[in-house]
Amino acid sequence: SLRPSICCCPLPAVEPPSFHMLLPPSRRRASVLPYAVAATGAVAMVVCLFQATGDVSLGAIRRSSAFSMAGVRPAVSRAGRVKVNNGLYDSTSPLDPYLIPGDLPYNAKQVGFTTAIEHAVRNRDLAAVRQLEQARVEVMEKTANGGSMGKWEEAAAQAALRRREQLMDLSIKRREKEDELVAQLKREGQFSINDRDQYGFSIDLHKIVHQTSDTLVKAMKDYSNGPRLISMRIDVDPMPWWDTLTPYGMELRTVQLLKEKMGYRRVVLLMEDPWQLNGENTDGIEVGRLDDANFCYDADAVVCLKPELDTLDRFERVVSASRAAGNRDVVVMTGNWGFPSDRESKYVRQHAKEVFTGGLQAIGFKMDPVKLVPNIGGEPYPLPQWLIDAGYKSTGNVAITGNSGTGKSSLNNALRGLKPRQEGAAAVGVKETTIFPEGYDFEPAGPEMKLWDLPGAGTPKFPLDSYMRTMGIKYFDEVVIASAARFTETDLELMDELRSHGVPFIALRTKVDLELRNAEHDAGRGEQATLERIREDIQKNSLLPMERIFLVSARRPNDFDFPALRQYIIDSLHRGVDVKLAKALNRKLDIQEIYNSVV
Repeated sequence: SLRPSICCCPLPAVEPPSFHMLLPPSRRRASVLPYAVAATGAVAMVVCLFQATGDVSLGAIRRSSAFSMAGVRPAVSRAGRVKVNNGLYDSTSPLDPYLIPGDLPYNAKQVGFTTAIEHAVRNRDLAAVRQLEQARVEVMEKTANGGSMGKWEEAAAQAALRRREQLMDLSIKRREKEDELVAQLKREGQFSINDRDQYGFSIDLHKIVHQTSDTLVKAMKDYSNGPRLISMRIDVDPMPWWDTLTPYGMELRTVQLLKEKMGYRRVVLLMEDPWQLNGENTDGIEVGRLDDANFCYDADAVVCLKPELDTLDRFERVVSASRAAGNRDVVVMTGNWGFPSDRESKYVRQHAKEVFTGGLQAIGFKMDPVKLVPNIGGEPYPLPQWLIDAGYKSTGNVAITGNSGTGKSSLNNALRGLKPRQEGAAAVGVKETTIFPEGYDFEPAGPEMKLWDLPGAGTPKFPLDSYMRTMGIKYFDEVVIASAARFTETDLELMDELRSHGVPFIALRTKVDLELRNAEHDAGRGEQATLERIREDIQKNSLLPMERIFLVSARRPNDFDFPALRQYIIDSLHRGVDVKLAKALNRKLDIQEIYNSVV
């Protein structure tokens, strides 16, 4: 690319032609060098005149004629290079290598980009040339139109602010979308997990077994010129409210619906050990042993549940059952076909294709776990075991976090109506008393609601860079960031992390009674004025709306924003449970059908 630069070198003095012709031939050849230098100087002056005539456009960056490509560090101070001119930073500053963090080769930050690149070229140091060129391009982009470091820092700060505002808007829209899903399911009357059918199945489980049976009915109705082998497997992540689901309940209910929808008179279910169905609901199904082929005589359909089919001898039992039923179709549920790479398993699959002339069909039903966290900020961190043990899927969880010593444990106790030394209260003290995540039942919100006291962020034990993963922050329904004074850099970084991962949070100023006392003593400022200044400062730094900013004192649980905070947490807990339930009820059953194969 064209890289013009201001040239200030004068034309060199040249000997007169007449004097040159008087020299001997050997000296005459040596004197040609001044002419070459003179020609180079003339070309450089033409470039200077070209720059003086107007701006030069280079790609997407337009620079003024006063712009310097040399990048030589001026002899003025850093403050002098960022002076304000009519409200804008001076646009005549040269390229500043100091905009690049870290060291640059060939002392580029002192001698400038051009001189450093020249030295690198002389030494044939291509790696250094490439690094310096990339650094110069980066500075060009940072200082488009010749802006200075101050201009770049201002633009970077504005870009970061816009990014934070965009993330906040996305978080608000996400919450609105989740609330709309909850409202829609409530309008449709499909939101209660307490509604059960005659088999004790909840709404979502009832929907799953009807989808599996409908798919199986469709496969059975398809035309075939011989007996068929239909294998199926159901892989569904269970939910906590499926407490009435027995080990074989989903498969048995699918078979019952198959018989009902197909109008079959007799459906036979074969197992390795029929006693495993003891206590299960087998109404309308005749259960027998897998090796008893005569039991299948005159059956409309034969279903094999969890058979071992990894050898030819074992598979021959299924063939005999089909023939005893009059070459009927056979449905294999959750069969063990062995490893596909095993020789015996390959023989079994090949033999199945030869015997069942109507074809093989594999149907897989899969429902992934509930997507409980937004799909932003990278892959979700693993769900911590302590949250799993707490029954996370069906509970509401709010975390209180922040720097160590901000009164998080005292706040936890006050929200639950406990004093520090009462039974069940969180330990409080001047040192870091919370060293493990601890969940407490939040009785004001009802059963299955927990308030978590997390260790402080940014300590040697819990550095911020691993805090999100260690504490499982992404999985909380709401996060309370508490601070006893102005929010620190750690608090603000934690807020940015929560924004980037789509985790809702609120900002909380604790010990606000001490803040009011100090403001009145030091500045004679009234209570209302002090509270307004604190709110404005928090809003400016956190970008949160006022309804998500709370000023409280754990020692005065009836004053300031404490009652509003308690109600907000109660609402957040109930909302968290509703959103999880709505996402679970709205899950889609993925159905995959593969022909000429088994599953």
